[in-house]
Order: sequence, then structure tokens, then C-alpha cells
Amino acid sequence: MKVKTIRLALGLFLGLAFSACSTNDEVVPINIPSIDDDVCCSQDDENKINQILAGYKEVTGLSRQSVGDYTLKVYARTANLHVGYNDLYFAVEKTESGRHVKDFTVTALSPLMDMGMMQHSTPTANQFDQIESFPIYHTWVAPLMAGEWTLPVSYRIKDLNGTLPGAPITIEPTPNNQVWIKSFKWNNITYYLSLGSPQNLKTGVNTISAYISKKGEDSTQPYLPASEVFTIDIYPTMPDMGNHTSPNNEPLVWQENGSYQGKLNLTMTGTWDIHLHVKDAAGNTVAGGEELSDLYLTVII
Repeated sequence: MKVKTIRLALGLFLGLAFSACSTNDEVVPINIPSIDDDVCCSQDDENKINQILAGYKEVTGLSRQSVGDYTLKVYARTANLHVGYNDLYFAVEKTESGRHVKDFTVTALSPLMDMGMMQHSTPTANQFDQIESFPIYHTWVAPLMAGEWTLPVSYRIKDLNGTLPGAPITIEPTPNNQVWIKSFKWNNITYYLSLGSPQNLKTGVNTISAYISKKGEDSTQPYLPASEVFTIDIYPTMPDMGNHTSPNNEPLVWQENGSYQGKLNLTMTGTWDIHLHVKDAAGNTVAGGEELSDLYLTVII
């Protein structure tokens, strides 16, 4: 009898307890984090992206511009750009997590120098090539002179389109009076020849790239690669060594990616003048000439 009484009392107590919980206590939901569809990559891919960009610096005044929840990153060999050819790499991160965003493109780069009485642009590819399958895009720009420039960047991030102005950027002169970009005129039009990656040159035979850009009627618009096809003979000499030259050089020839590629043999360290002979498709002289022409670039290795 006592056992039945105890069981009955215990049942009533538990019933009241559960009844009180179900009527008075609020149910606390469990937050399960959702997958972020903005970001593209596994941790392994994030590590690979960081490895690709590890040798570059964020460009002062151009990198870390905000677009809503996103941050545009812009990288180059150095934090400050210089006169002549500069590689640029673009990536977008989710600001909160620092993870790379997959659905974005850079649509235009519009360099401009304001000199008060006049404004002008400069050679740039304005073609943005994806690096492997990663959300990184490459282009190049070749400022004509040192001083203050702006480099507005137009973008699309998911369904967001716009242009980031960036802070004014100080373009530095080429070191030690080197010359990495030169102009010439043909049919009353100004062209610019930019030597690609001049800081990568070394002794021996180098595979080199160059770009020929055309100045349009509106000088404030980017000077894009020329549609005309040229051939460029090269004659390297060392002015400090009696202008002696080197063997096994090959002309710069147009490639499908818009560049001109050839072979440059630098047999020793020091200052080299690379004399240029630009010819049209029929072999007629456009600018410069053979051997010690007045159209030349200067590099130091």
C-alpha cells in the first residue's frame, strides 16, 4: 500500500513539473551556421591563393577599398608603382571573414594624371586575365611619368556594379635613370612601347615581353594595345663598355595575347641600352633603326 502511495505521489510530482516547463519556459532555438555562398574556396585553395600573392604588396591608396560587405585588394611587386610597366593583381574578400569572393570581375582600369592645364591617361592592358581557376585577376599599367595619379577601378561583385576612385597615388620614377617605356610617332599617331617586367632581367638569354599601345584622340582615355602588328628588332649595347653588343638576340614578334615576345641576351651585369627598330607588317621602318638607333630603352642588371 505504501509503495503504491509513493508511486502515485511521484507521478503527480513529475507531471506537474513537466507541465510547468511546457507552459512557462520559452524554447531556445539552436543556431546552425549556414554555408556562405559568397566565398569560393576550401582552406587549401585559400592557402594557394595566399601563396600566389605572397610575393606582392598591397598598392598604397588603391587597395582595401570597401564595397558594402566586401573589400577590394590590389597587389603589385611593390606598394608604390613606378614609371613604366607594373603588374597588378585584383582580389575581393568578404570583409567580415577575410575569405575570397568567387563572383566578381574587374571591368576597367582608368589611370589619369591631372596636370592642371591638361589631363592624360597612359598605356594599360585593360584586359583582366584570371589566374588559373582562382578568383584573382591580372592586368598591367605603364605610367608615363612620375607624379600624382588616380587609378579608378570599375568592378562587378555579384549584382553590385560601380567604380572605386582610390586615393591619389604617387608614381615613382624608374630607379637609377633606367628607361622602361618609350614613345614613337607613325602616321601622326603616338605609340608607346613598354618593356614588360624589366626588374626580372638577369645575365644570359632572357625571354622578354613588350607591349605597343596607341594614344587615341581623347588623351584622357586609357591607351590600349595597338591593333596594328609590328616587328621589333633589338640591338643591346653597353654604353659604359664601348657600346659592345651581344649575340643570339631575337626580334620581338606579336603574340595572340597582344604582347610582343623575343630573346634578349645580356652577357654581363651593368647598364644596357636596348636599341629598337620597329617595322610594319611589310617590313618598312616605322621608328628607330639598326644598331645604335635613337629609339632605345635602358636597363640595369
